[in-house]
Amino acid sequence: MGKRHEWNAESITKRLLEIREKYGEVSSIEYDKLKIPDKPSRTSLNKHGVLYQDIFGVKRRREKIVVTSEFSHDNQVKLLTLQNEKLIKENNHQKNINAIFIENCLTAVSKCYFKAESVPKPEKAKHSQEFHAMKSDDQAGEYIDPTWVQGVSEYNIELFVKRMGIWLNKILLFREQDKASLGLNKLVIEMLGDHVEGELIYKGQQNFIDVNLVEQLMTCLKTYVNVILRLAAEFPVIELFCVPGNHGRHGRKGETHPKSNFDYLLFRLMKEALARQENVSVFISESPTMLVRNGRFNFALNHNSDVNSYMGIPYYGLNRKAQRLDSLYGMKIHYKLGGHFHVPSNLGDETIVNGTMVGGSDLSINKMQMACLPSQKIFYFDRDHGIHRESNVYLAEPVVLEPDEHGIYTTHL
Repeated sequence: MGKRHEWNAESITKRLLEIREKYGEVSSIEYDKLKIPDKPSRTSLNKHGVLYQDIFGVKRRREKIVVTSEFSHDNQVKLLTLQNEKLIKENNHQKNINAIFIENCLTAVSKCYFKAESVPKPEKAKHSQEFHAMKSDDQAGEYIDPTWVQGVSEYNIELFVKRMGIWLNKILLFREQDKASLGLNKLVIEMLGDHVEGELIYKGQQNFIDVNLVEQLMTCLKTYVNVILRLAAEFPVIELFCVPGNHGRHGRKGETHPKSNFDYLLFRLMKEALARQENVSVFISESPTMLVRNGRFNFALNHNSDVNSYMGIPYYGLNRKAQRLDSLYGMKIHYKLGGHFHVPSNLGDETIVNGTMVGGSDLSINKMQMACLPSQKIFYFDRDHGIHRESNVYLAEPVVLEPDEHGIYTTHL
């Protein structure tokens, strides 16, 4: 029987680097099958705190390399170099995922046929105004079981499509009643994020979605394109300004590239699908905040997930954020538009927060004890005088609870 090798962290690392140089990046199973002399067992690796994946780069749980005084300078450099190479490879992998999503989906959408609408003639009005519609927090794919939220709310992918139809009809109704006096020849849609619900945003989310993330994306795309084409038949000019939300991520926070976001992908696909509609322009932000000049006023569009909240609208946080924007960008930011909190709000007629297509959710009803009606904000805009006639467009009727024959209002067995 051969002499048992006395290993330490230094000698193990040196030998593993030699094996890696000769055999390349082998899996742990392949490593165990290697018939070579002086091969440290994986028990020895564990005993001396040497991580197999840090040497051979296998895809396992990411662990930080701990460099101790037992390692020589040369081996420390080699280990840290390996870690750096792994991180670069993972980052490039995330970028590649995003690029593959976009390339494949854009190719598919370019083959689809969406019939372009004829561009209508503009209305003549003495004081021409713009029609603005804030769109956010559709959460397409979220599932709200009414029996779990005491009958106060309900939501699913079919209700998303239905409420988009209600939203469309109310936009057309508002324009029809006011176009003679205000023109309203231009529709500006601020797309403010969380149009899809996502899959891995929080633990247990799989229990509160009714379709997967890809289906969420495709349902949103089809619904939005058809709605905007219908609007393009009524409004001579339509502009969309788009920023992503946090629910578009396809992983937990910090795990994926910031642009690996299904809201961002939705915008890219919409831009491609609407390219043949000559009176529609789609502008997609490459950063979380989009700054837009309109007439004498500057707008900042941001989803608002960067503002922490607890049990309601964080008025102090939103106000503090608004006060910092002027100095941050070196200009007066007159209007800050966002969503995220699912409660329509207005702070000083400058910070405007949109509602949600969902209404109440498990979080808002069972943990925060609150629920708002599904709604989205609209307002008219004068390029010289600013915002006026701000309104909430409600997309569902209030729920009225009725007791059963036992006097119980909520579902029971």
